[in-house]
Amino acid sequence: MNTIYYIGHSSEGFNDGGQSRNKAFATYFIQKGAVIVPVYSTNHFVRFGFLLAVLKIMLFSKNNTFFIHQGTLLVLFPLPLLGFNLIRKVVFGILQHTSKRNDVTIEVNDLPYEQAKDLELPVSEISKVFQDKLYALQNVKYVFASHEMGKYINETFPLQYEVIINGSNAVHTNFDSEELPACFSSAETKFIYAGGLNKGRQIEALLSHFNNRKEILILIGEWGEWLSDYKLPDNVFYLGKFKEDYAHYLTAKCDVGIIPYEASRFYYNVCYPTKASFYIAAGIPFLSTPLLELKNIFEKTGMVYFVPFADWGRFIDDFDSTGLQDIKEKIAVEKHNFYWDALLSQY
Repeated sequence: MNTIYYIGHSSEGFNDGGQSRNKAFATYFIQKGAVIVPVYSTNHFVRFGFLLAVLKIMLFSKNNTFFIHQGTLLVLFPLPLLGFNLIRKVVFGILQHTSKRNDVTIEVNDLPYEQAKDLELPVSEISKVFQDKLYALQNVKYVFASHEMGKYINETFPLQYEVIINGSNAVHTNFDSEELPACFSSAETKFIYAGGLNKGRQIEALLSHFNNRKEILILIGEWGEWLSDYKLPDNVFYLGKFKEDYAHYLTAKCDVGIIPYEASRFYYNVCYPTKASFYIAAGIPFLSTPLLELKNIFEKTGMVYFVPFADWGRFIDDFDSTGLQDIKEKIAVEKHNFYWDALLSQY
């Protein structure tokens, strides 16, 4: 009898795209009756036990199905360990052994090496070695989080893959009895940025476009503590981080989501930001720089505004709030297509 092994990990956090994706896949495989194999624990002894359990399954399994997240492999085998040539050979030898005897799929949410370069994060050359060896495995299928990502990898490593973009859940309304932050009472158009607020994501440049305006800008997400010491304009509100359900509820109370990523950077053009589906599932359009993967999906839908970042000031000046309701009605019809249930039903 064929056994499905789902090897994944998750941790609590605000609207983190990778974790949201992992949780959605885990739920899907639980519903399919898969054997869920955990790999992460804050207790190092427990974590080592998980590693031994995974290695045992990989070494002795035959004619079964494996689904493994790329990020989960890095939890099992951290990059510092993979920096040792012998360990790297053993790890990829085991993966190749498993794929020859079983049906193995690896899910790829991002490209850590390219992401680090474009987000001006510390770049690990070992991550490039890891990626190259991972995509060169034989008899392995892949699931990418964007079409452009799959095309980019397939140019160097011809492989068998499909695409499942990042999705979202329906908005929970069980917060209706709670009092909203004061900024939501404004009658002005409310723009919202929901996601990571580290400085590498054009947040300071975004603030400059909303300086001295009547329109409201709301910022929610992790890594925004530096904003507490930043002199924000009176129309800009940093609310902090929240659990995903409540953040989604707040987003649905706004008018337009925001994706301000620098369109000249390679990684932003090949990734599919989780916040795109997050906004659509919340029932609101979003304003984005003209990013290739997002344009592929949304350009002809009438649900998204694609504007070069330099022209955002003019766009906000000329924003047609009267037509917003028509766009929201269109999104209300289409948003279920961006729910995780609908996206994973294709898999």
